[in-house]
Amino acid sequence: MVSLPQIKANKQNALKSTGPKTIDGKKEASKNSLKHGLLSKDLIIKEEKPEDLLKFKNNIYTSLQPEGAMEELLVEKIVNAAWRLQRVFQIEGEMFQKNGYYHLSPLNEAFRGFEGNCMNNLSRYESMLERNFYKAIHELQRIQGLRSGQNVLAPVAIDITSPE
Repeated sequence: MVSLPQIKANKQNALKSTGPKTIDGKKEASKNSLKHGLLSKDLIIKEEKPEDLLKFKNNIYTSLQPEGAMEELLVEKIVNAAWRLQRVFQIEGEMFQKNGYYHLSPLNEAFRGFEGNCMNNLSRYESMLERNFYKAIHELQRIQGLRSGQNVLAPVAIDITSPE
């Protein structure tokens, strides 16, 4: 338990801390807690190249051909989820090299130490990203179908209840 004098000392020390002052410094400091980047606000993390993301994004835009702001928003969601899913696959591949030994790159370093929970955590992120990916694709297909005059069913929502 922390004593009252220690709390007071911590508050005094915190007043001396100024943190980064420049825009670049603040931008860099905002990445201090970045672990694996699967849920990061920024789509590009270290070791990734902006030009690779741009090429990836352009290929998806060419493939899906969005028209209008709503379709573009959905394609952005698809790009975002797909780019992050690639990270998951990279981490997964690195984790299971020969005989399942870990090869720790900066990306999968974040999952080291979880031992048995490592794959559970990674699988949870993968499921969430895939859900987002497919949800955006299905909604885009629905909107594009309506735009082209097709009879499109309304999205189906299923309520699942538990007896507990």
